[in-house]
Amino acid sequence: GRGDYLVTTSYKFVGNGQGELAFVSRVKPLWARILGGLFALAALGGVVALVSMPKDVPTTTPSVDKSIGPVPLDRATSDPMPIGECTFWGDPHFKTFDGARPSFYGEGELYIVKSDEVQIQGRYEGTKYTMGLAATNKIVVGGSFINYHVLEVGCMESGDITLDGQPILTNFPSTYSLPGIPDAKITYSTAGQLVDKATEMFDKRHIVHMELPLGVQLTVLRWSNYVDFRLRMKPQPNQDGGCGNFNNDPSDDTTEQIFRRDGARVKDSDLLFRTRVKVIVGNTELQLLNICPQEQLEKAKEECVQELSGVRGAVHDEKQLKSCYLDLCFGSNEHALRMAKNLFGDKTA
Repeated sequence: GRGDYLVTTSYKFVGNGQGELAFVSRVKPLWARILGGLFALAALGGVVALVSMPKDVPTTTPSVDKSIGPVPLDRATSDPMPIGECTFWGDPHFKTFDGARPSFYGEGELYIVKSDEVQIQGRYEGTKYTMGLAATNKIVVGGSFINYHVLEVGCMESGDITLDGQPILTNFPSTYSLPGIPDAKITYSTAGQLVDKATEMFDKRHIVHMELPLGVQLTVLRWSNYVDFRLRMKPQPNQDGGCGNFNNDPSDDTTEQIFRRDGARVKDSDLLFRTRVKVIVGNTELQLLNICPQEQLEKAKEECVQELSGVRGAVHDEKQLKSCYLDLCFGSNEHALRMAKNLFGDKTA
């Protein structure tokens, strides 16, 4: 009711001669002095906290670990998942993505990689150089990651390299681009790192290198009657097969455990090859089965009936069953061929 409040400033003379002026502020009301004191205490507390803060306490701006790299933008090219390598060679020996060493000596079509998007299968057939034990005759690549095309590469004796049944890479050297798949390229030349040192003696080299989606890189070395390969890729959803399940645990990549998860041979409904190989069980295989421990052989017989159920007629085909028995009896032995030569000699071939 008394109008607005206005702060004014006054001056008064000070000193002995009263000739000097001193600035005199109007006395502030009580509420202003209390509020000012509170602000001063808060500021003082902040200074004390800042001075006493330990040096290793993070500030509000987080540090950036540059070793991690940028945030991935595309799963196929920038996925932070590690790239692994699987190799196989000879009759056929695998080194899985996790470092296990399963082997497969029986004939037939088996998974190399089985996942939601990537499918790679191998055909294993005996040769006279392996005393009838299987070597990799062909591999075939398919699945949604290449738009369900079927790419087949075999040994030199097995014929052409094909895409959906049609020959490609008919010249040597040559390059081929998969239709409708940008940056998917296949080259055919002499260039490539060998998988098996024993092949260094071979002068003529025919090497197929595939750069495929999802970062899949597959190198196939074509020899006269078998192939070796090197596969580099990132882990895929629900991955399994001869190259293992890529879970950083080599202990579950044995031949027996792979068969339990995937079956002993590719099911008819999933087969990428247009035909199946006619399974042959020769003298070497029979001799090896004769020295398989009885308990292990009986277990193999029981498991093979279950694991061949997806292949029409296999459970009633003695040759297909014995081919499966051979894998389960000797799949953990990397040197079954060497053992067979030492025990039986070449007369069993």
